[in-house]
Amino acid sequence: MNIDRYVEEFTNLWNISSAIFPELGESIPIDEKIKREVEVEQFSRKAKSDIDIKNFSGSGKKKLSLQFKQNMAVFFKNTFNYQTDELSILSGRGFTSATKEFMKMARSFDPSVKMEDIFQASRNLWIINSLQILMNEPVKVTPSTFAYSMLYPYTDNYLDNPSVSRSEKISFSTRFGLRLKGESVLAVNEHERKIFDLVAMVENEWEREQYPQVFESLVAIHNAQTRSIFLVNKNDSLSDNELLSICIEKGGTSVLADGFLIKGNLTREQEWFCFGFGAFLQFIDDIQDLKEDSDGELETLFTRASVTRQLEEFTNRTISFSDAVLKNINYCFVSDDLEAVKRLMAKSVLFMVNEAVGMNDCFYQKQYVDAFERYSPFRYSFVKKRRNNFDPNRISLMKKIEGFVFEEDKIAFEVS
Repeated sequence: MNIDRYVEEFTNLWNISSAIFPELGESIPIDEKIKREVEVEQFSRKAKSDIDIKNFSGSGKKKLSLQFKQNMAVFFKNTFNYQTDELSILSGRGFTSATKEFMKMARSFDPSVKMEDIFQASRNLWIINSLQILMNEPVKVTPSTFAYSMLYPYTDNYLDNPSVSRSEKISFSTRFGLRLKGESVLAVNEHERKIFDLVAMVENEWEREQYPQVFESLVAIHNAQTRSIFLVNKNDSLSDNELLSICIEKGGTSVLADGFLIKGNLTREQEWFCFGFGAFLQFIDDIQDLKEDSDGELETLFTRASVTRQLEEFTNRTISFSDAVLKNINYCFVSDDLEAVKRLMAKSVLFMVNEAVGMNDCFYQKQYVDAFERYSPFRYSFVKKRRNNFDPNRISLMKKIEGFVFEEDKIAFEVS
């Protein structure tokens, strides 16, 4: 595993990626957008009504779960134009059961963990589940994939905490790095003990001497995260190439670790895809976080691009870059579901980027935003309303999902 080589390779791919406006499919008329928005509201209201287990138990609860999945399949087909084989990936391959198991494991590991942190961690689980399908592995959550997915809500929350001094963060990062390398390190507090316990869960599944690349990949993502957190701030003077390499390294190593935690060993082609997959997901994350990063102390490739008026160009490059990675998926995996997963990933990329443009429209030229919105399933005004973190309907639904998974009468809700 040569991280520097992958960073260089995908930096070159970024530099040759097209900067022209991407092909986004068919434009969606306003009346169709409004129709879909009504369907979203109706589905949301029904979900909030149905995901309530107080009046269900035993076979009734199983019937409700099946009905909910069926309703969701129809909703996704009508609203996002997913094909039948794409929907079967989401609903019939174990994604739902793996997610429920993951949430239960999270509550068992730490009863005080917030639901929002579990959802943050489950995003990585869904990436893992997608890779499991590509690798012809069962879609499930294992102790090590659970541990890795939970590591970064715990470490990120600590490193992002303004009440923790820079010296304390550096000290923790050093101890964490040593623990990932297999050294015996004494945790200095309860939060750190939980993090070290998660590392132990990986060690219990993968033997260090037999599967060294599993742990090399964990050290690689830790190094990338550390470099990102401690170097990328507005007080530093990094070149554009340095910002790009930090972004690619952070994203690429993140999903590379996912791959090794699934298989233990990967082919060169599988390493390449996992790294590229992670890189373009990081690009998308940074576009989505434009406002948050701009308001804070972090500088990314995209916050700088918003200042240098290259944001439209870099957003176009992100889609071109992801297309180039996905086109090579056939050389990396052998799976009966390969084409369906490939289409699903491509559609997800376009939707995530489109939504990110709409949520951050103040950073883009109006003409560019208008062009993107023509291909959005919804009007951007509706997208903003639905994604508002303070939307009481969103909080209510999150609470009811938590109750459905964890048994409402036994778990106290904690959603902030």
